Amino acid sequence: MLSQAAQLAGVNATTTVNGYLGYWGASATSGFRLRRLQLGAIAGAGVPTSQQISVGVYRQTVAPSGTGLAAAVLGQPYETFTPQTDPTVGLIATTGTTIGTTGPTLAANPVAVIAFNTQSTLDLPYEFMEELICGIGTANGFAFVNIGNALPASHSIRLNVEIEV
Repeated sequence: MLSQAAQLAGVNATTTVNGYLGYWGASATSGFRLRRLQLGAIAGAGVPTSQQISVGVYRQTVAPSGTGLAAAVLGQPYETFTPQTDPTVGLIATTGTTIGTTGPTLAANPVAVIAFNTQSTLDLPYEFMEELICGIGTANGFAFVNIGNALPASHSIRLNVEIEV
């Protein structure tokens, strides 16, 4: 997932995106485990401005809908013994400053806050006791929110998500 350039910071305010980058959603038939997050920043053709960024991982209980959202990107299997078609909703990113009809509903506090510098990359596995599980249900998911600083012009957060169904 690639955030919007110069993404603002902070949780969404109903349909106003602010720092809401997007989410990975469960489906009516499948929940998932969040297994790994990789975070970095890109800055167009130049070197990213050195800045501290914090991305919060929030439980989401109402999925957004309407305009301002990219088409879902389904997960791809790493092994041949896992489902070959991702049964979840997939990863959905924001594409505008507002979301058409329904904004997401997030938990009051993030389950994790991941801090990194724009000139580095962070690779964070979730395993054993710290695994994050999303239950079955089309409204459920994990939302990713820039909660630190707004990004400079032409800067975007690159987020790679690995799940287990």
